[in-house]
Amino acid sequence: MCLLSLFFVTITLQSNAAMKSHKKKAKGVENAMTVAAIRPANTDETFVKVTFNQSQRFYKLPNDSNPKYLELLKESEKKNIPVIIKRASEQSDIILEVKASK
Repeated sequence: MCLLSLFFVTITLQSNAAMKSHKKKAKGVENAMTVAAIRPANTDETFVKVTFNQSQRFYKLPNDSNPKYLELLKESEKKNIPVIIKRASEQSDIILEVKASK
């Protein structure tokens, strides 16, 4: 009986550790992409639309984002260089962060 209890405790600890490490990986998705076009926000929109050469989707950069993000996107479009785009998940179209590609 004691060995059986020890077995269940060990299994429980391992599954909890696996769940914690899985949550750490779910902090966002980063992709290196080159800007194809930037569409300014209309007066009633709260975001700027961005398209990339690597995707047919429209992505959204919120108007209240760091102004540096829009500068990096414009530089990517002008110079045809990739930038690192961070989103909450693979399905999300909201840009959370933009970084220069190394």
